[in-house]
Amino acid sequence: MVIKKSIAVFLAVCLSLSAAVSAGADAGLDSLPDAQIKPPKAQVFTARCSKKGLQFGESIGDAVDLGIKYCLFNIDITEFMDTSGNRLEYDYKGKVYTFNWDAFERWGSLFAQLQDADIRLSAEFLLPWVEGQTDLIHPAARGQKGHNYYAWNISTKEDRDRYSALFSCIAEEFDGRHGMGRISDYLIGNEVNAHDQWHYTGSDSLEENAYLYADTFQVVHKAVKKKCADARVSICLEHSWNTEIAGRVHSGKAFLDTFAQRLEEYGSPDFTISYHAYSEPLTQADFWNGSSHRVKDSVDSPCITMKNIEQLTKYVKATYGAKTRIMLTEQGFSSHGPDGEIKQASALAYAYYKAEFNDMIDCIIFRCQTDNPVEIGGDGLYMGLWTEGMGRMKASHDVFKYMDTQEGEAYTGVCRQYLGIQDWGQLVPGFDAGYFE
Repeated sequence: MVIKKSIAVFLAVCLSLSAAVSAGADAGLDSLPDAQIKPPKAQVFTARCSKKGLQFGESIGDAVDLGIKYCLFNIDITEFMDTSGNRLEYDYKGKVYTFNWDAFERWGSLFAQLQDADIRLSAEFLLPWVEGQTDLIHPAARGQKGHNYYAWNISTKEDRDRYSALFSCIAEEFDGRHGMGRISDYLIGNEVNAHDQWHYTGSDSLEENAYLYADTFQVVHKAVKKKCADARVSICLEHSWNTEIAGRVHSGKAFLDTFAQRLEEYGSPDFTISYHAYSEPLTQADFWNGSSHRVKDSVDSPCITMKNIEQLTKYVKATYGAKTRIMLTEQGFSSHGPDGEIKQASALAYAYYKAEFNDMIDCIIFRCQTDNPVEIGGDGLYMGLWTEGMGRMKASHDVFKYMDTQEGEAYTGVCRQYLGIQDWGQLVPGFDAGYFE
């Protein structure tokens, strides 16, 4: 089956990059008079009564019952670019592109249920290595398999138009008006400062990698905003704020600042920051006891976790303004070890309250609904609210469910006792129990 879609031809600003990486080289605008180059509209966000969110994949019924207002799903770009099966023909700027309609329908079925449940959806778009689709990968990154995800190929105008067409189509189909649900937040790549594992470019240069990412961001940003002006587009960073690991990880702060500097060349399009405030080390559920050497109460902290998340929000507010919003889209706490389940439950409640009463943070999305066998086997992490396969509900499940309700105190009182406090206000600036009434 072939399904045809079309849009009006519109002028777009594209980038000009060399086919080799030269992300640090000058990237000119494609033949548009300056008067026609206008910055996109501001990113729009409507606050919910709670910032609580969850990554899940086992039971939408349980997720809805938990009262979440936000969720995130990871989506491989290659799913939409696979032209086997039923196809969607999409006219973009006078050229017809073919996408996988089955992928749109599959995700649309889920997203429609989320929209019906009034759960705001963030979608994180990722590019894995898939044989037959390596032309989607940046040319300098194609020589090496084995990385989790790769930088995107925007090296020619044809390549940029292909990505623009894809995201124009995605934004149109998932705009909440076609029975396919709505994507409110577009995350471009995962933990992109961890360039070896999560956004492989083939280069170790901070400037090249941040510029290439900013150029990619600009392509997607313009395509999405043209079709869905109030959607938001985000950069995704992991918790290594002032830590650089040669050949593997750039400092998140340095990457963010270099990325933002590059965007200024395109009229400074708005961006949202998607941040992963995992503990340091990752296995430490009691994040409040994190290393004072690795997690400091200052902007020069090597890492920013939920222990010192205020350092991130203060920096972003001072540097980029209060309109540059922060979403905490992935963090979790393991229930392994002595007192594991009460420690996990306490970490969830404490982290949630810190986010809820921080005026720079829009949401905090935890992982995950159930223990993941890959994380158990690889890192010894048990981050679920349920045991593997939804076998048994953990102590954290009901704490998570009720911590943002009038019944919160009845369920989080045991967490306060574990933390040794009489009131959440002792740990959370601005905490107001009356808010949940």
